[in-house]
Amino acid sequence: MIWFIVFFMANIEPFAMKGKTFETRDECIVYVNNPSNASTLAIEVIAIAGFNDTITAIACLPENEIPKHEKSSI
Repeated sequence: MIWFIVFFMANIEPFAMKGKTFETRDECIVYVNNPSNASTLAIEVIAIAGFNDTITAIACLPENEIPKHEKSSI
């Protein structure tokens, strides 16, 4: 199963981080929680959502659980 980082925002639809996938949920969680990856995650959010939206949650989800409106753009 392939896992993706999915960002849930206050004002826009959830979106998956493209180009970065994981073999396991644990591998994804370790990546998200590693402070050395914060700038990469921030750049992804800013590129999609800009500076004025709030992250409400970050999840590691398998492709079949990513909200449908996002699935087609992976």
